[in-house]
Amino acid sequence: MISPHAPVNGGNFRALTVKAPPRSIFTAEEPVAVQWYFSHLGLLIDLIIKALAPVIPDRAAAAHYGDSMCINFAGVDPQNGSPFLTVEATVGGWGAFHGVDGRNALINNVSGDFKNLPVEVMESKYPVTVTRYAIRPNSGGPGKFRGGNGVIREYRINCDDGCVYLWWERSKNPAWGILGGHAGKGPVVAINPSTSREKRVLKVNGMKWSFRSQLPRF
Repeated sequence: MISPHAPVNGGNFRALTVKAPPRSIFTAEEPVAVQWYFSHLGLLIDLIIKALAPVIPDRAAAAHYGDSMCINFAGVDPQNGSPFLTVEATVGGWGAFHGVDGRNALINNVSGDFKNLPVEVMESKYPVTVTRYAIRPNSGGPGKFRGGNGVIREYRINCDDGCVYLWWERSKNPAWGILGGHAGKGPVVAINPSTSREKRVLKVNGMKWSFRSQLPRF
């Protein structure tokens, strides 16, 4: 946004001053509890761009989905008796900007080294079946230029019992629009979707789970 036609260097940031008061969510100090870095960093980037949008509207983008939306499954593989742990970051939609719709199904802007785990790789390494992987229609924010869409992933875990870990942000304040654009849809995690036993949860650490009888959808 500052110097878009030159390689990034130290001079790009001399024109910017960021003030973060002590003991905020961006400047946590012991003994407060902390967790992932990317949720807050992605939020900070989107907030700075939002603040600059009124003065440089042709360079600013709407917010993206803003988090790695981590999904971890753990259990014992019934094929070989070995413990397994899956660690997966979910892709989502990016915000639109002047003259261009937002992109669908990209990794978040602070986790560029994370890879979209192919279904075939997951199913060959773990007792996991991905029963659905698709673009989540109309999940991007509407406007003159549409925000990018997220994805739908449905899993079947092929072992009797295990644990699940979830860390999902931006549910109450999903990716916002700028300059008159509207917000996108927030994340949804459903266990036993579309049944009388459906349960929705966004954050859980080591929740014990009877996998055989349940189908999670993200």
